[in-house]
Amino acid sequence: MNRLFFSFCFLLVCSVLILPATSPARAQTFISGTVITSDGMVVASGVVALERGELHNNEFETGGVIGPDGTFKIPLPAGGPWGLHVYSEGYLYFPLQVRIKENEDNEVPVVLPVDGSRKDDPQLSDFRFEKSAQGRFRVRMTVRDGNDNLGPQMLAIDGANFKSYRLVPVGGDVADKKANFPEGEYVSVEINGDMDELDKSQWFFVAADHQCSNGVIYSGLNQSIFAQPKPNPEPLSCEIPGIWKSNFDKTYRFTASAPDQFTGEQFEGDLILKKISKKGDLFHFSFVFDNEDGRADLALNCSELGVELKGSFWFPKSGRKDTWVFTKLNNEKKTISGEALFKNNCIVCHFTDSKAKKVGPGLQGLFKSERLPSGKPVSEAEVSRQIKQGGGGMPPFAHFKDEEIQALVEYLKSL
Repeated sequence: MNRLFFSFCFLLVCSVLILPATSPARAQTFISGTVITSDGMVVASGVVALERGELHNNEFETGGVIGPDGTFKIPLPAGGPWGLHVYSEGYLYFPLQVRIKENEDNEVPVVLPVDGSRKDDPQLSDFRFEKSAQGRFRVRMTVRDGNDNLGPQMLAIDGANFKSYRLVPVGGDVADKKANFPEGEYVSVEINGDMDELDKSQWFFVAADHQCSNGVIYSGLNQSIFAQPKPNPEPLSCEIPGIWKSNFDKTYRFTASAPDQFTGEQFEGDLILKKISKKGDLFHFSFVFDNEDGRADLALNCSELGVELKGSFWFPKSGRKDTWVFTKLNNEKKTISGEALFKNNCIVCHFTDSKAKKVGPGLQGLFKSERLPSGKPVSEAEVSRQIKQGGGGMPPFAHFKDEEIQALVEYLKSL
């Protein structure tokens, strides 16, 4: 296809923004993330399971699959506290307590440590789907473990329906979840569904032990789902915003808040970052750990080998001090610009500073009016639907992600 054809397509896409309404779009709640590793890779296979409430309460309910690009996105039925568990072969599993915001895509950074010893991984086999009643079935598997330290996480994940189920020993569950679980056969609760219509390739089985080891992850077809991890395709920018791992095996997100000012948060840890500022060549950190105020001066070092922050931290009151090193794992996710989307796709057909017709109607004050040019009431849902679905001479923007649609709507609201 030539450039003229693409220009013609963009002209059509932008020519008619306002179309008939259907039912309003409803915001959903998601948890999402990219699974990177402590050795600088992006995983290409694995599963995610979530328990409702506090971490390690074993109330598993929701789950999904990690895609070949290392990402996952799982709808959740509610916000509030959830326990997140991420598993990928060759790495130690990742547990994290998260608090989910309703009607948002809650992005969580996941960093998996390398599993230095594979000999003690749980071993799974003999996966079975058994009809238990009309429209109900159970799943079973056999679990072995060479060092006898199995934990309570024997899981079956229905990737097609974003469900996760904890399996228990056939002889009955173990009351003390911190005790070592037995080897042998494990079975799920009764699950609603027609077993004859199951896509077993979309079911996944995983187990973890008390030392955070998980072995091979299998599909319901008794096949390993392993895919070789890939190098991170995005070059690391020589700047502080992003995801970092410290020499104390903790993971952080640093975010720009103002010129030479940054905010930071530690995941799964007790350190509170109060302030990060840049003065000269150094980044000055102030933080609280164990109820004691601390300080740090770190320098940003960039080379072909990677990006790191390195320097010293100290506690003025106690005099404790040590070296602090952060290795960058991922860049900060860039905020989608609705203005840029509009300029790249629609400005050829619509004025932003006038209501006059260009090719399509002018959009100045679009969300300040009671009705759209089509006569329909003004609403985010209606404009979003029209951009996404097209119609009436306008091809759909079906290739736009939900967050791009939302960014474009927010920009239109500013006109």
